[in-house]
Formats: sequence, structure tokens, C-alpha cells
Amino acid sequence: MKKLISLFPWAGGLFISAIFLDSLRFKFTGHPTPQHIFSTLKEWSGIGLFYPAGPWIIGVGELLSSILLIGLPLLFLVMDRKKLIPPIQFLGALIALGIMSGAIVFHLFTPLGIETPTEWAKGAPTNFSPALFYAACVSWVCALIILFIHRSAIGFFFRPKV
Repeated sequence: MKKLISLFPWAGGLFISAIFLDSLRFKFTGHPTPQHIFSTLKEWSGIGLFYPAGPWIIGVGELLSSILLIGLPLLFLVMDRKKLIPPIQFLGALIALGIMSGAIVFHLFTPLGIETPTEWAKGAPTNFSPALFYAACVSWVCALIILFIHRSAIGFFFRPKV
């Protein structure tokens, strides 16, 4: 059981990172799906920051989270600096939890809804799916578990520096 628990931050971090990194190609290229999502939130809230800046801001946060969950821990593993892995993964999971909390809230409590467009033809959505919402929920749970497993790493950020 201990081995399974010790592997979960890697497996959960890999899942979260796969979701985040896959979505970057949509967020950073002006794909209609993130445009629809963030424009819907802009219209609903009246906050202009949602679009066009929203996909970029969230994309950078997802990239940072992925680097902290998998990239830097792999580097620290190779460099034999294993003590740094838990606090770095903790920070990556904290960012992921924040991003996915926002995604879940916006899917549930705004006109965005659970089903979002996944296919487009001539600028109009042709197919809708709850897949983004489900991925956000699973990522949120994975981030929460990683935070719980690495909860002792929080002391790394608050211990007195000598």
C-alpha cells in the first residue's frame, strides 16, 4: 500500500499534465472551443479579461503546473535531489486544484454548462460533450490526493531559512 501511495503523485501528476499539455494546442492557437468557453464567460460576467486573455492566462498556469508536477520532479530525480520532489509536486498540485476548481465552478454555475462544443463546422458547433467537465473533475481529485500525500511538504515553504 505504501508503494502505491508513493507512486500516486507521479501517476496523478502525469494524468493532470497530460490533460493540461494536450489542451495547450487549443488554448494557444485560437481554436473555437476555448474561444467559445472564454467568450461565454466574458459575456456572462461582463469581465473583458476572460477573452482573449483567458485562454493564455489559464494555459500558462496549466503549463506551470505540469512543469511542477512532472518536469522538475524528473529533473530532481535524475540529479538525486529527491527531497525537493514532494514540495514541488505539492505546489504543482495546488495550482492544478485552483485551475480545476475554477473550471468546475464555471461549468456548473454559469451558462457554459457541462457539455461544451468539441467539433466545429463553418464556425458553428456540431458536437457537444461533457468530456472537459469530467477531465476537470478527475484532475481536481488527483490534485487533492497529491496535496494530501505531500501535505508534510508545506513545511518546506514556511520553515525558517538559515
